[in-house]
Amino acid sequence: MVVSVRRWTEQDKSNLAYYANNEKISDCLRNTFPYPYTKEDAEFFIRLARHAHSEREWIMAIDVDGQAVGGITLNFGDDIHAKSAEIGYWVGEPYWKKGIATRAVNQICEMAFQTTDIVRIQAEVFSNNPASIQVLQKNRFIQEGYFCNRIFKNDRLLDSVLFATFR
Repeated sequence: MVVSVRRWTEQDKSNLAYYANNEKISDCLRNTFPYPYTKEDAEFFIRLARHAHSEREWIMAIDVDGQAVGGITLNFGDDIHAKSAEIGYWVGEPYWKKGIATRAVNQICEMAFQTTDIVRIQAEVFSNNPASIQVLQKNRFIQEGYFCNRIFKNDRLLDSVLFATFR
């Protein structure tokens, strides 16, 4: 199984709509990630990703054997946070527990540390998402904080955990 991160393409629309249309995924992401996730949502997102991708924001697909099966982003800070970035990611449910997210996070962090001047990559995850926490820990992210009632999702307050890794 070959795992890579790459730019989104128009050909990814069907896979994106299929894998993203999962309430279990949406429940662990920002409210801007819709559920249900339609083909129109996929078309809009890919258009946005292809135009928004820049030196300060990497919006990429997680690819397994030539097929997009998830997404990963790296948002670079500015001003006093200019040497930091924030990572976010998701993988389609059929690909859970296969090490795919772990490899994708490793790849994008290596790319960022090798090709930019950032020194820190952080992630804020829902405390009720142990799989995502494991992905970060396997990539040498350390827990820096725990925030009670920081997230409001699906009419509920949830805790979050802040992790970071360094160059």
